[in-house]
Formats: sequence, structure tokens, C-alpha cells
Amino acid sequence: MPSKLVIDRQKSADAVIAAGETHADRIAAELEALLAPYLRKGEKMPDVSLLAHLVTRALADARDRMVAADEAHLEERADDGPPREGRDEVASELYNELTDLREWLTGLYGAAALERFAFTGATPREPVQLERFSGDVARALSGKELPKPRRKGVRWDPDETVLRMEGLRDALLSHLKDVAREAREAEATLIAKTTAISAYDERFSRAAAFLGGLFRLTGHAELASRVRPSSRRPGQIDTETTSASPGNAAKDEPAGLDPAGEGGP
Repeated sequence: MPSKLVIDRQKSADAVIAAGETHADRIAAELEALLAPYLRKGEKMPDVSLLAHLVTRALADARDRMVAADEAHLEERADDGPPREGRDEVASELYNELTDLREWLTGLYGAAALERFAFTGATPREPVQLERFSGDVARALSGKELPKPRRKGVRWDPDETVLRMEGLRDALLSHLKDVAREAREAEATLIAKTTAISAYDERFSRAAAFLGGLFRLTGHAELASRVRPSSRRPGQIDTETTSASPGNAAKDEPAGLDPAGEGGP
């Protein structure tokens, strides 16, 4: 599921974008009425409404890039399951093979002979260690002359056991490579996600501060408080300052013009 840190940022971006788009024309008109008397000859008022819309579009672009990066990382993580399951299944089978072989060698040659066959410690369960351990055992069985069995007349050819063990080891190696590849790909998408979040946080801070400044300049303190960036939660609005009394809300904005698009506080 989408990460909470992205969802929370997305909600804040939506609120700021809604505030900017909803009140751009109104704020532009009020700014013109406030500042037009101070225009000098040859000067004209800038298009504040267009500027506000451009700022919200820039913020929306950063938001969308962040969300896309989050979704790409989630999709990549979803691919990790099958390789890991295959690795664990083969590792379990190889572990059981080595456990049975240890018991067989102990019964055939005695516990003292185990070290000769690379059984120098407990059989590891961790897949990478298990692969290395099984390789040592396979080489020990293949490259040395077998000792005499404790019982006369008993003979054992390790070739079939070594062949079976090598097959499992090769399969485990393949799964380990798949898991490592998936880990690298997940790391790449995580880096991209982290980068997108950082870029969003920076743009959110600037966009929200800009719109808040416009709102304050035209005397709409309540609107400004609704888009104020949080000092504790990057990329989010300060929810502690966005709740207002019904009286204040009525003074600052007409009914139905809640910047979050929810019809009022």
C-alpha cells in the first residue's frame, strides 16, 4: 500500500493547490485594488492570478512525481516475493540434504570423520552461508579418498549424493542472484522515491509560503493559516493552525470556498 509519508504530503499538496486555484482571481483583484494606486507612469499590474496558477501547477507536478516514484517503488517491491520464496524453498531442501548426509556419514565412518568431509560446525540455515558450506562438503567428498567404513562389507559411492547436492546448490545460487538483483532494483526505486520526496518538500515549502504571503497581503489571515507549512512535518501544512472558529472563517472567505475543497471547516 502507498506509504503514509507520501499520502500525508499528497493531502497537504491537494489542500494548498485547491486554495491557490480557488482564490487566485479573487486575490488578484484585491491586490490590484490595493496596489494599483501606486503604479507609476508606464507601469501595469502583473498578472497575479496567472502567477498563482503557475505556482500551483508547479506544486502539482512535484506532487505527481513523488506519487509516481512511490508507486514505482511499491511495484518493484511487489516483485521481490517469488525470488525469495524460491530461494528459501531450495535452501530448505539443501539443508535437509546436508542434515541427512551428516547423519549418514556419522553412522558410516563415525563422528571423528565429519571434519574430513567439511562438516566442521553446525549446518547453517542462512542461504548464502549454506551455499558456501555445501560447496565445501561437495569438494571434500569428491577430492579425497574415503576412509574405511566402521562395518565390514559396507561400500558407498558419494557421486550420486554430490551430484544431487550440486544441483541444489546451483539452483540456490540462481535464486540468490535473482534476490540480489531485486534488492538492487528496489534500492534504485527507493533512492528515486527519496529524491522525489525531497524535491517535493522544497517546492511545497516555497509554493505554500508564496500563496500564504499573497493571502496575508490582502488581509486574509485565515486563508494564509490554512496553507502554512508545518515546521515539524516537511511537505505538509501545519494542521494545528488550520482550524478556525466559524466567525473567523466567515470573515475571510465566502461559504463553500474552503481551500481543501471540503465545503468549510
